[in-house]
Amino acid sequence: MASSSYYYNLYLKKKREVDDYEDNIRDLERILNRLGDMQGEIWDVNFEYEDLTHDLNKGVRHNSIFTSQANTHLNKKEKSVSQDRNLSRTQDGLEDEISRLNQLLNQAISSRDYYYSKYKAKKAEERAELARKLFGGG
Repeated sequence: MASSSYYYNLYLKKKREVDDYEDNIRDLERILNRLGDMQGEIWDVNFEYEDLTHDLNKGVRHNSIFTSQANTHLNKKEKSVSQDRNLSRTQDGLEDEISRLNQLLNQAISSRDYYYSKYKAKKAEERAELARKLFGGG
């Protein structure tokens, strides 16, 4: 028959797992949020690109070759995070991993709570048994 210390050790193991999953999820969410922040930076770069092209066209108004060349550079604007194949896959992978870790976290929390309740019940049994032996004569 397992002792309370057995269940307490299992509880501590699951508690460490829970802490590790929470840390990992927090780290991945921070990275995912950085991808979202990157979108704002992309918009800023593209705005500057459009503004520069507009200024170039304004500066050299009557040279159609120059105007044509300046306008072709607008096609080279930065893509959004969702349009960039590699960043999009990275974002999807991060979201999938966060989801997987959340499932594992929930299982670990459930196990941690189960082992803690088993520990408390076993500890109460052991105390009752000790009291019975000390005071009950048996």
